[in-house]
Amino acid sequence: MTDETTQEPYACGCAGAPLPRRSLLAAWLALLLAPADAFAAGEPGNAANASTVKAPNPKAIRPQPGDTFAYLSGEAKDQKVMAADLKVGDPPRLVYPVDPATGTIRSGSRVNQILLIRTDPAALTAATAPRSADGLVAYSAICTHNGCPITLLNEDGRSVVCTCHGSRFDLADNGTVLTGPATRRLAGLSIAVTDGAVTVAGAFVGALGAAPSQQ
Repeated sequence: MTDETTQEPYACGCAGAPLPRRSLLAAWLALLLAPADAFAAGEPGNAANASTVKAPNPKAIRPQPGDTFAYLSGEAKDQKVMAADLKVGDPPRLVYPVDPATGTIRSGSRVNQILLIRTDPAALTAATAPRSADGLVAYSAICTHNGCPITLLNEDGRSVVCTCHGSRFDLADNGTVLTGPATRRLAGLSIAVTDGAVTVAGAFVGALGAAPSQQ
């Protein structure tokens, strides 16, 4: 009969050998504490999947601080928007933001269509004035009723009308709805004037596009 007090520790190279309780606990703790990406890295084909992840389309990125603007259409299409070219009483201009570092026009998304207009600075409300520049204001050009682009200046000189269904928005008062069927104001965009050019000073404020319940 073997003396258990002097017996050599049980050792076996087979995978099915039982582990001491302490080793089992240590193994479970290691599994629980391991970062999730450690498991993902070991999945078959993971490296290939990582290499095929597509970078964001630079043309669809939302306006970024420092972006300039380019005209969406007309004779000046794709040209830089200069503040001096926009006068009080002129119709709103549809523009796209432009990455000044690469010259990429961010025209890959409809919601990047921006309505730019110069209004009377004295008429701007307290909610609107901080994101304006010398009377210039910028809003999403996409009507919040059914997604039509807004291009028409109302005769009052401070509101715009969607020609699809007649919704009217007050540009001097935070894009507020004056006449339906739209029920949600236009999203505003903070702007500045830098070296004579109109530039983006902040992100959109407000929801973009048509309200889901109205589409």
